[in-house]
Amino acid sequence: MRSERRSAGGDARSLLVAASVIVAFAANAAGLFLGITSILPHLFYLPIVLAAYWFPRRGTAFSLALSLGYLMMTLPFSGGDAGLIVATLARIVVFVAIGAIVSLLSLRLREQEQRYRGVFDNSEAGIFIVAPENAAPRIEEVNYVGAALLGSVAKDLIGEPITRFLDDPGAWRDFQVEVRPDKAVYGYETTLRRLDGVAVQVIASGGRLPDGRIILTLVDITARKSAEDALRQANTKLNMMGRLTRNDLMSAVSALLRRINEGMSEFDDPAVRRYLESLEEDARFVQRRVEITRDYQDLGLRPPDWQPLQKVIQEVTSCLLLPGISVRPWVERLEVFADPLLDRVFFNLIENSARHGKAVSEIVITYQIQDDGLVIYVDDDGVGVPEAEKEKIFEYHVDGGGGLGLFFVREILSITNMTIRETGRPGEGARFEIHVPSNGYRIV
Repeated sequence: MRSERRSAGGDARSLLVAASVIVAFAANAAGLFLGITSILPHLFYLPIVLAAYWFPRRGTAFSLALSLGYLMMTLPFSGGDAGLIVATLARIVVFVAIGAIVSLLSLRLREQEQRYRGVFDNSEAGIFIVAPENAAPRIEEVNYVGAALLGSVAKDLIGEPITRFLDDPGAWRDFQVEVRPDKAVYGYETTLRRLDGVAVQVIASGGRLPDGRIILTLVDITARKSAEDALRQANTKLNMMGRLTRNDLMSAVSALLRRINEGMSEFDDPAVRRYLESLEEDARFVQRRVEITRDYQDLGLRPPDWQPLQKVIQEVTSCLLLPGISVRPWVERLEVFADPLLDRVFFNLIENSARHGKAVSEIVITYQIQDDGLVIYVDDDGVGVPEAEKEKIFEYHVDGGGGLGLFFVREILSITNMTIRETGRPGEGARFEIHVPSNGYRIV
């Protein structure tokens, strides 16, 4: 179909160029017989511009051939007039220059059009050109993916109002208000209604073209949203099961501790009492483990978000008792993309310094932008961490040889691809370095 239309269009253009050539030569021949040589040669601009624009690869050659024809026609009438010959040669130079320039511009224009058409037709997103008319914004052009997204074909959608396919017609008004001439819109989520009535969730982006039309890009996120909902429901159920299991464990441990206390009051045998004391210690350990997991029951349950680090640290320090310890965060304007439990990260790091740093009097939190992202430093002036323990402090030990706090710190950070390590010098203080990827921070 396209090749047939292209062939028909090419034939019509060739006929029009040929007709304009005939008219130009006929008019100039008549003018030369009548002695008119200064105005009629301008008629040659029409076939030169048309040929160079429609057939740019042959435009220069065409203008040169036409110029030579004009020269051959003019020379017999010159009668040795040097002025006429010079004027004719000057016009020839202009004709060839115009043909070359228009051909070059037309080739550049076609290259850009081919790039645009390639992006438009081969994009994995649905692309629409919408004319924002007063009555209804109508679709002027749509690619194959966009038509398939609406359950139709491209030719049947031309002229249709885009609002016909919106589950909420008011969404277009909101979108159009945001698409101002100097601003584009990204990440606008809405729901489409296909011709067969099926709802499709999409994420829309758009911008306004210089002529007022709107270019709209739609990406189908129905499968992603369904997967997110399923994952969210699964996390909710796992969270509920964890809560119920934790409550059962706490009840069982509390009952066990009561039985141990009863045994301690009934038996005076030193061996029995030592045995009961060891059982009580084990029960207390289980109790502490269960209590710690309460703080992390929502880990990964809510989606990550941008969080102002200065505010997070200030809220954490307001909840901690830190006698004689000064916490100084220097992270104003820094936001990081992290799990909502980010506050537990700095709660544990600050508490860890206060508890294990011994002579800690100051904790300083700073950051540094690097080529591969950003590093947040948490420094204290305590005793530091021995070289052999730098990695072990983040590990979970089943036998209770380590704490859960720093283990969970690493787990919380890993949700958004952040990492943590300890790099301080033993005896000079601890230094925790949190590496944030390039897309995980912003300065506001």
